[in-house]
Amino acid sequence: MIGRAVQVVVWLALAVTALYQIALLVEAIAGRVAYPYDLEWMEGGLLHHAERIRLGQGIYVPPSADFIPYLYTPLYPTLLALFGGPFGLSYTLGRAVSIVGLAGIAVTAVVSLADVRPRALGASLTGTALALGLFAACYPYVDGWYDLVRADTFFLFMITAAIAGLPHWATSDEGVVGHGKVAAGAAVMALAFFCKQTGILYVAFGGAIVVLANWRRAPTYVAMAGIIGLGGTWILNQSTRGQFWTYVSEIHREHDFNLSRFYDSFRNILWHFPAATVVIAATLVLVAITAWRRRLPPAARPFVLWTCAYALSTVVGAVSWGTEFAHFNAYLPALLHGALAAGAAVPAAFACGRALRGERRFGDAFAGVLGFAAALPLALTCATARWQPRDYIPTEADVLAGDRLIRHIRAIDGEVWVPFHSWYARLAGKTPYVHRMGIIDVTSRNKARRIERLDGLLRDHHFAAIIVDNRDLPGELPALAQFYHPAQMLPADERPHLYSGAGRIHASDPMAPSVIWVPTLPAPTPPVPAAPPPAPPQPP
Repeated sequence: MIGRAVQVVVWLALAVTALYQIALLVEAIAGRVAYPYDLEWMEGGLLHHAERIRLGQGIYVPPSADFIPYLYTPLYPTLLALFGGPFGLSYTLGRAVSIVGLAGIAVTAVVSLADVRPRALGASLTGTALALGLFAACYPYVDGWYDLVRADTFFLFMITAAIAGLPHWATSDEGVVGHGKVAAGAAVMALAFFCKQTGILYVAFGGAIVVLANWRRAPTYVAMAGIIGLGGTWILNQSTRGQFWTYVSEIHREHDFNLSRFYDSFRNILWHFPAATVVIAATLVLVAITAWRRRLPPAARPFVLWTCAYALSTVVGAVSWGTEFAHFNAYLPALLHGALAAGAAVPAAFACGRALRGERRFGDAFAGVLGFAAALPLALTCATARWQPRDYIPTEADVLAGDRLIRHIRAIDGEVWVPFHSWYARLAGKTPYVHRMGIIDVTSRNKARRIERLDGLLRDHHFAAIIVDNRDLPGELPALAQFYHPAQMLPADERPHLYSGAGRIHASDPMAPSVIWVPTLPAPTPPVPAAPPPAPPQPP
């Protein structure tokens, strides 16, 4: 009895470090969710996507001064458009969808890793907490990406829930109900592709899970994934006259690929938390020994599943980060699935110890030692990977700066283009125009495309003002410097900061609205000098 009580105390002590990391993450998100301006420079552009979907204008349209879509599939902005009806389109709504995805990830981790059997309860609950704690500790590494108006976190929830569910859905129930569960898993995986293109790789991974778990249900999986994935792609491509595929595939493939970044990614991912990688590797050896000498314990199966998912997601992250314009959000699937694999190693090690010792003397103690050995490095990582939530939380000064900037834009007589923060124009009651990211995507050096009307609007001085961040938009858009000129630096109290992504405030050159450009008027024609009066007649 005393030994069991000691084990409970030790398990709780290990889990506390993970709860510390989770508390830091909750604090950061709570301080950001209601911020009414861009936390990351592309957030407002996605609200513009959602507005166009709500208005029936579409997003996969030829590049123009009015709009160029980001190179993503449409599920996330479509969700914003649907919820924007009752709740209104806002940054808070977009972040709420991401937070729902985070909550779904937490529930998925609990369902996948928790084991309610008394002997295994401490190990499984501690492993679950450590998995979530490790993922929370990665928040600074990805510049606070979890709660943004971006598709990544909801996509992550979709693929993770499907990966966790498919092994059970493929083997549970009989007849139509069993096939229906597999079809539901295939539907989630296929829809994940319409959230982010890399979902296609997880569709294949889900198919492999079904084949290994119950190959007789594989045709159901393939049929449902094909109907939604291929059918949805065909419908979108037909309805947009091919523009859908142009943006989500062709332009993507025109971007440069950096092999150095690809290879560096394996170190960046696998060695971000070395203790987690070592625990996963050691547990793999232990699981292999146990499976060879006895059999694979049921509690070790989640570990095998998440380790395989981790391997795939590491490759996905490396490919994504090797692509031009990528940021560390490319690593999100690998960081999550690696955390789940590390957390699952704790109950797996415990179960392997039980399987190897059986009911012999000191069997529970041996299993406990193996479980603690797996958990301790993870707990120390959670305890030492300290970070400050306040570094990611906007201040009241940022809110006031945003308010002043919006008032300034509203007071300008005429159209205002804010290419780095397109939703700011809408907040000021004006028309949002194309976002700078869209311009970069379609004017890449590999295969530049014409942007309809943009040069003409600049030449005709359509915009009364253009508000530019401290980045090289004139170099990317020569017509801007030809027909406009910088006229006014925005004061410091009209520059709301960014707190995530490439323009985060602690970067060496933080991105922020900086300069107002105005039309360059032609030089006035010099007056023609008056003809000199005729000379008076000379006397004879």
